[in-house]
Order: sequence, then structure tokens, then C-alpha cells
Amino acid sequence: MEFEIKGIRYSAAKMSVFDQLKVSRKVLPVLAGMLGDFQALRESSQGGNVYSTVETVLPKIASAVAELSEEDTNAIIFPCLAVVSRRHGKDTWVPVFRDGVLAFDDIDLMSMLQIVGRVIGDSLGNFLPAS
Repeated sequence: MEFEIKGIRYSAAKMSVFDQLKVSRKVLPVLAGMLGDFQALRESSQGGNVYSTVETVLPKIASAVAELSEEDTNAIIFPCLAVVSRRHGKDTWVPVFRDGVLAFDDIDLMSMLQIVGRVIGDSLGNFLPAS
């Protein structure tokens, strides 16, 4: 899967089935507690007040993420980043993450979370609620 964030092209391979299992074991319990919130967000995007719903849902998501241990957070983020490469030049792709370190200094928190979200959506899409 290829995608773009802030004008930069990324390519993500599917996670191995074992990494999918590890990540899903950490992500699904967090998401299960927010299924109603995701449904409300989806309904509001189809004609309701999206901003009001987002303001309601974001604190719940932030709280759920804040409650994750560092170990659980790394168990989600590291396997996701490990399958992502970034376009460098015309034909070269460089892994964004190696040995626990990001390869690019310009990947900020929001970009990193968007990358992780794309990988989760692509690799675990069959297990997650419809976005």
C-alpha cells in the first residue's frame, strides 16, 4: 500500500501474521471500548456536526492511549513502523524504522501516528470496525 503524508510518499507492506496477532491483541481491547464513539463519528460525518463529535471522541481516544503502558505502546508502534518505507529520490525506498530508531528526523508525532494508523487499517482491516 502506498500513501502520502505532508507531501511525502510512503509504502507499507503487510505485517506478518504473527505481528498482526501481536498488534491486534494490544489494539482491539482499546478500540472495543470506543465502538459507540466510532459509530457516532461515522454518523456525524454523514450529515451531522463532525466537529462536535470529534471533540467528544478525541478525549476518550487520548485517555485510552494514555493508559497504555510503554511496552504495549511499543508493541503496537514498532511492528507497524517496521513495514514502512519512504520514497527517497525517484526510485529509492528507505525503511523509516530500524533497531528502534526512526530514520528521518522530520517525522513528527502526528505523522508517525498517521503512518501507524494506515498500517493498522491495512493489515488489520478485517478485524477493525468500519471507519
